[in-house]
Amino acid sequence: SSGINAEYGGSIVGAIPPAMGWAAASGTLNTGALAMCGIIYFWQFPHFNALSYNIRQDYCRAGYHMMSVVDVGLNARVSLRNTAALIPLCAVIPFTGISHCSFSFYSILVNAYFTYLAWNFYRTPDKQTARELFRFSLVYLPILFGFLAIGYAFKERTGSDARHHQEGAYMQELFVSSTDQPTTS
Repeated sequence: SSGINAEYGGSIVGAIPPAMGWAAASGTLNTGALAMCGIIYFWQFPHFNALSYNIRQDYCRAGYHMMSVVDVGLNARVSLRNTAALIPLCAVIPFTGISHCSFSFYSILVNAYFTYLAWNFYRTPDKQTARELFRFSLVYLPILFGFLAIGYAFKERTGSDARHHQEGAYMQELFVSSTDQPTTS
């Protein structure tokens, strides 16, 4: 059985549902949909590779030639490469119009930590580093999509990012609630 090709194929198939949901909800496929697919695609490798590392003996006994069985170094490199790819992908998401530009900042923090865990797994592929990477991968999507939703809500509440940059009110809008009234003397 060939498992490495199945891992790549499975990641493509796994990334399609966000596009289906997007098309069903909006009637279109645009760059926002592709960004969602990209996040799911790149996330799947560190998630699955870290999991498969700790159960690679089971894959071996079953005759599956997964990356974690055939080439532990490749397994870790692919995890690292795909977590690193999430950094620029998430940083440009506000340009698709589906979130506020503050999402770039928050996503970089989350993705930097994810990449750090993948780096540890790459440097020292063992049960502990694989487990740490896998566990974070479980909370990664809810955290990232939570920031995305907050960014979208903020963007919708405040209007377009371009208007705030032009008016110079962007930073003020971040720190001042819309209920605060200016004081007059």
